[in-house]
Amino acid sequence: MFATNSDKKSLLVMIGSLLIILTATLAISLYARGYRLSLEPRPSVRVTGLLSATSTPKSASVYLDDRLTTATDDTISLPPGQYSVKIVKDGYLPWQKTITIKPETVFQTDARLYRSAPDLRPISLSGAIHPAISPDGAKIVYSVASASASKDNGLYLLELSGNPLSLTRNSPRQLSPNLLSLDWSKFNFEFSPNSRQIIASSPSTSYLLNLDAPISPASLYDISLRLPLIREDWVKNEQEIIRSRLDRLPSVLRPLVATASARNILLSSDENQILYLSQTDGSLPSNLISPPPAQSTQVQNRQIKKDNYYVYDLLNDTNFLIGSHSDLLHPSWLANSNNLVFVRHQQIRIIESDATNEITIFSGQFDPNTVFPWSDGSRIITLLSPFAESGPNLYAIYLR
Repeated sequence: MFATNSDKKSLLVMIGSLLIILTATLAISLYARGYRLSLEPRPSVRVTGLLSATSTPKSASVYLDDRLTTATDDTISLPPGQYSVKIVKDGYLPWQKTITIKPETVFQTDARLYRSAPDLRPISLSGAIHPAISPDGAKIVYSVASASASKDNGLYLLELSGNPLSLTRNSPRQLSPNLLSLDWSKFNFEFSPNSRQIIASSPSTSYLLNLDAPISPASLYDISLRLPLIREDWVKNEQEIIRSRLDRLPSVLRPLVATASARNILLSSDENQILYLSQTDGSLPSNLISPPPAQSTQVQNRQIKKDNYYVYDLLNDTNFLIGSHSDLLHPSWLANSNNLVFVRHQQIRIIESDATNEITIFSGQFDPNTVFPWSDGSRIITLLSPFAESGPNLYAIYLR
């Protein structure tokens, strides 16, 4: 049988449609990779890179080399090269970074902007004594001893919940009132590695408290004689946590990391970056893994020096110096971000994990040992007295 003219036309239409689809798909793919048609000085195709300018909050102004270019969220095609990027928004501190645009590569700013004026709100109203945070960053325990109603004095728990459905978030609850022979303000508190128990210790007495069960006078037993064994068991549990985190690091880096405390090696919330304290000098070879095309172009620190904090990126094989142990207090990850929070020179500061955009978010008379990020990264908890006549209370510094 011979094909009719109608069949031939249908076949040509199908082939033509397929070619159009393939051509359009190829054009879209090339455009997404940064290829652009240029008519000057003569028609040609040039290779560019892309800047994906994103920010939290959105609708911030984007400056390239000090020229207003666009607003977030937008993607800009740029010739390969080095650029100074600044992202600004009224009421927020500016974000800026020198970046290198590479051919066929997308650079994403992912700028997190912080308020230029602190938004400070009280959490506790009757004082907060000896606050301690759990290793998982989800709980704070403290005692109250100055409430006008004696029944309000006692041991309290604040859960740092980011769940909007939680009816008790921001609201401390009393775990136990003071008893006739028991004043919780005389105790210090220490969390177990799994964050489910605390040891409450005074000079004469120690109690092991289970946070998953009600605390009653009948459940309180002096564990002073068992305390060394309990702490020994907790140390073993903590070392298991440390080993699991060390296993995530390249083998050449593990001997350089301090392992005395789990606080010395902390995973970011997406578990792609590790903040660690170095215990000795050493060298981190380049290209431990095949680096991705969009690897950070910020200057790295692969010559490790003792007693410094660094951030190693497990996906990008980058290593950045954050600061020295003597100068930088209690660093921790700010959840849902690439940022770290720490105390320096009586200031609460934030820095990106590539050691750029270090800013001060609060400065004043606060307790430098009580600076705790909220579990969703929306605020930071600290202990301060807003004026001389008031006792110290827990306050939240809202970041967004």
